[in-house]
Amino acid sequence: MNFFNRALKNVTRKLSKSILLLLTFFVIGNFVIVGLGISQASENAKIATRRKMRAVVTYEIDYDAINEYVNSLTDQEEIDEFYNNGFPRISINDVTDILADDRVLTANALYTSQFYQTEDLDYVHLNNQAEEQMDQTESCYIDMDGNEICQTYMNPAFFVKANYYPNMIEFVENSFQIVDGRFYTQEEIDDDAMVALIPQALADQNGLRVGDTVSFYTTDPNSLAQGSYLADTGITVDDIRLDLEIIGIYTHNQAVDPSSDNYDWLYPYENPDNMVLMPATTIAAQSLKIQQASFDHFAELYPDDEYYQDPANRPTEELVSYISDVTILLNDPLEVEPFVAEHGQDIPQFTVMNANNDEFDRLSRPLDTLSLFANFIVWLVVINAVVIITLVTALTLKTREYEIGVLLSIGASKFKIVAQFFVELALVAIIGFTISIGTGSLVAGKIGEAVLDYQITTSGVNEDSDDIYYPDYESIWDTDYTTDITLDDLVGEYSVSISPLIILEIYVLGLGIVLVSILIPSLMIMRFNPKRILMNQN
Repeated sequence: MNFFNRALKNVTRKLSKSILLLLTFFVIGNFVIVGLGISQASENAKIATRRKMRAVVTYEIDYDAINEYVNSLTDQEEIDEFYNNGFPRISINDVTDILADDRVLTANALYTSQFYQTEDLDYVHLNNQAEEQMDQTESCYIDMDGNEICQTYMNPAFFVKANYYPNMIEFVENSFQIVDGRFYTQEEIDDDAMVALIPQALADQNGLRVGDTVSFYTTDPNSLAQGSYLADTGITVDDIRLDLEIIGIYTHNQAVDPSSDNYDWLYPYENPDNMVLMPATTIAAQSLKIQQASFDHFAELYPDDEYYQDPANRPTEELVSYISDVTILLNDPLEVEPFVAEHGQDIPQFTVMNANNDEFDRLSRPLDTLSLFANFIVWLVVINAVVIITLVTALTLKTREYEIGVLLSIGASKFKIVAQFFVELALVAIIGFTISIGTGSLVAGKIGEAVLDYQITTSGVNEDSDDIYYPDYESIWDTDYTTDITLDDLVGEYSVSISPLIILEIYVLGLGIVLVSILIPSLMIMRFNPKRILMNQN
């Protein structure tokens, strides 16, 4: 008779003991199932919600770190020196190295601006009150001598989104789509090429197509009137005029709703149909020319001024190519945190790589607490189960010394005796855990929902925040590409179910409890001497 058959007969022969052990494993199994089910449901809810979020990482200036550093300085000269050395900025080259990561789809390092209407270009009209007021092009004020000074001005009509990289998040996600032509290339960015993409509606309004030239003013031409500051610097209308070749025509999903409350007060440049896309370097080059002309003008005007007489202070391409933040789009939302952990350590001081987790972490706090609570219950039950089963097994050995002595005397190995006791416990454990799967599955969901509701209530994350007014359309000014989530988004993904993986974990955990519980008693068996046992029995 092998040890397995002996174990099976011993389980059925001592039925009362087996039933008590079965009930013990049944209770353990229920606690473990509830704990594992709740823990897995919490993690699954967070993962499912994260997958719905946009996979973006923001590389930006860390203003909190700057303020903390400046506040730590006690010497005013040190503070002045910090600001005089130039405000921290993000280097395009640093970002380019980060974008070499295979997980990156594209990036938005945007330069936003406004353009003014030229004589041969018409904007797409909203026909609202704001447009009617655009005809009021005169502004008057009283100077220090009491004289009334009146100036004419032109309102901007076009909005510009210019990128330092040859793609945009909007095109990858299909919120923008090119219907004719193409996007600008890296070579055109490097060469400050005079190219642009315009919306389909703007092209239709002016009868434009790919290959045509479209012109804009980068500054109000009225600001060049005789005697004005810009006119004194030598800047002319030709300097503020950009003649751009249309290389692409695109559509968008940012239509303005005429029934919205703020529709009447939207200016043409707030209409997405008037949004121009172009290389950021092209605008930077034009801005550099104007800033250098202004610097040279003041250097000539104030020959004794130390600042303007220092050539190192003359504006450079690096200065005008200022990037305050870069939004990086990854191929998988679950790669956001690993990406930040990998690249966030090597970035310059006073910059930060933000995984946009603040709101997600705040809202998922009840799930984290719930998962921690569930895992604590599981390990508490497992540890107590090991202690209890170990004590029961150890006490049982005292009553089975004669059986052990006989088995040893007929040549049975100590290993097989230990294996027999393991099989006895394992058979009872498997039956107990199998029964607990059914009952645990029934109660796990209700217990999980009740505990989650309690956590949400006590954590306060469901309290309404102060109402903030946002337009009821996606603003073209918006460069925040993070995904807004709510508590309902997370809770909606929370569902406790007993998966095959949990069932497998229960059996593995149960057999592990049995194995650990048999280790200490097995040391006692190893010390048994068959002759001494039988003599003591006689």
